[in-house]
Amino acid sequence: MTPAPKSARRILIGAGSFADARAALRLVERLTASLSAELGGMLVEETMLAELADLPRQRVITSRGTFVVAPSPSQIRIAIESDAKAFRQTLSALAQRQKWSFERRRGELISGLCETAKGWDVLLLGHRETHRLNGQVILIAPPADASQSAEDLAEDLASGLGTSTIRLSMDPARPGTFDVFPVTEHFADEDALLTRIGRIHASAVVLDLSAGPLRTYDQLRHLLAAARCPIVVLGAGKGEPQPEHATRIPPAPEATT
Repeated sequence: MTPAPKSARRILIGAGSFADARAALRLVERLTASLSAELGGMLVEETMLAELADLPRQRVITSRGTFVVAPSPSQIRIAIESDAKAFRQTLSALAQRQKWSFERRRGELISGLCETAKGWDVLLLGHRETHRLNGQVILIAPPADASQSAEDLAEDLASGLGTSTIRLSMDPARPGTFDVFPVTEHFADEDALLTRIGRIHASAVVLDLSAGPLRTYDQLRHLLAAARCPIVVLGAGKGEPQPEHATRIPPAPEATT
């Protein structure tokens, strides 16, 4: 029996820099053309970075732990223009005959992208690569009675990457358990889930923000920080702007092989 054709999706790729966008663009390359009807790109100039540049003689810490003088406003503008040009050119080459668009905006990354994503099927949050080898695709499993579109997308992505899917759940009735068919790990709360994600060598995390268990912009921020890889979000436009746990501090990620 011939399987039913999968509907093409409108995919918005969002990032705060081209270094972050690059990894997300590579993920889109792995999806078959039939799964992408339209591509969009958005480069978000975060307000905090612009404000920092306006303060004289500020110092920032690099990824290697050293302090350097913060770039000047003109240096930041040059870097942003360069990022925008590279992002746009790479997106155009990737889209080929597909419809595509690119825009820039200023503001906070997650809230800005989720608001824009209301007109898109999938939001792909970029995060710069921290490793070269393909990792697993993590699925944050939605409740059993919710749409399973995220699961289908995770499987498509894993197939394109030539890797496997690891399924994580926050089923409140089954914390600490492990299912074999399909392989699923259950966690009692968000902290435990994020700690586990921080220890996985992953190429992407897939979730449905409209179905849960993670639903808020704040939870999405914590997830991006813990995963340190691109996040594929369904239902981003239906996420909740107000954080459920405004004072909660996410656990520090632990990288393992």
